[in-house]
Amino acid sequence: MKIKIIVLGLMLLSGCHVAAPESAHSHHSQAADVNAAVMKIRYQEILSATQGFYQTLTPQQQKALIQPFEHPYRTRNFCYVLAHCKTEYVGLRMRDLQAWQKYALNQLLMKVLSGEGYLRVVGTMNREWLLQEMENAYRADPKHYPVIGSPEVPNWTPPLQRGAEDYYLAIFGQPGSASGWAIRFEGHHLTLNATYGEKDGQLMASVTPMFFGASPMAVPKAPSSKIDYPHWHAQEGQQSLQREAWLARSLLRTFSVSQRELSQWNQLPKAELMGGTDAPLDAVHYLKGQRPGQAIADLSATQQALLWDFIESFLLTQNSHAVPWELVKQDLHQGHVWWFGDVNNEQAPLYVRVQSPRYLVELLQANTFGVRSDIEANHVHASFRDLKSDWDFDVLGDHLKTQHHHK
Repeated sequence: MKIKIIVLGLMLLSGCHVAAPESAHSHHSQAADVNAAVMKIRYQEILSATQGFYQTLTPQQQKALIQPFEHPYRTRNFCYVLAHCKTEYVGLRMRDLQAWQKYALNQLLMKVLSGEGYLRVVGTMNREWLLQEMENAYRADPKHYPVIGSPEVPNWTPPLQRGAEDYYLAIFGQPGSASGWAIRFEGHHLTLNATYGEKDGQLMASVTPMFFGASPMAVPKAPSSKIDYPHWHAQEGQQSLQREAWLARSLLRTFSVSQRELSQWNQLPKAELMGGTDAPLDAVHYLKGQRPGQAIADLSATQQALLWDFIESFLLTQNSHAVPWELVKQDLHQGHVWWFGDVNNEQAPLYVRVQSPRYLVELLQANTFGVRSDIEANHVHASFRDLKSDWDFDVLGDHLKTQHHHK
């Protein structure tokens, strides 16, 4: 299959630095033009990488990779549970790819994501090798390495096989199609979606929903044998998603007593998050019975900056030219913050929810499912969602209309 590379324009708010123009209007126009030019290049590179990966595949693999844009798996629930990831997927499994095919796949992921996002994906996948070793330790010595199963599955036992190769790539629609095409890469503790298309002559891009998880959040002390547990020893002490939990606590610690009372959630949610993994998502439903939440517009300038640090940790995983940074900020300014848990102890359970008319950000640090360690809550789930355009490419529609209106 020959994948056609489409050159389309994109109007995005830009962080690029250009020569000072004569007016704010011309400055904005130049910045938008520069960003559009960069996005053309980035989009062509993503299409080229998609084509490069496709060409490494056998005819049977090519058929499995490309699915109709209307396929229900494009917008299905997140694949964050290991059992679901192994049995319910479409596309190609990394375990079934050859070395040169994996290289081409990683070339694609590297270009779709930011550098930070790519490293997070690799780290999430490598956590599976660690989990396999930890579960092997449980089998060999359950007294010293007891596994804590989910309260919902009291007789849970570790799977016989894990590994960083149980991740899957599917492409929905014809790559390069102006009517819409999408990339979905997912597996245990990871769901990434990138959707592209054209609207009114402009290239549209969406990077939601995104979901990340980590278990363990912080890698505990490894057994003495470095031969039997090489990944465990290599990752001992390393942390994943604990930084995001810390950023959330950093904000919550500045809340006054009245702010905390206004925004406290009624209980710690379950591991799947309060609406963060449902598809489609009825986010308003999960606010019923909760307190009003702390209005972001009423936060101090310092508190708003701390909140943005937390939000930014999600957006920085994505190609910056596909994220409407200022639009996200403007919409979140109309939102609220909720929380539940311990805001001081970074190893204790915590739930944080930021919700605006358009966006939903959730983080849950708990220990409802994981391997016992000295850390009380060593399992994290986090997601970022667009409540109006998940799995769509109309993320910037309102912004584009606004920009054209001002011209």
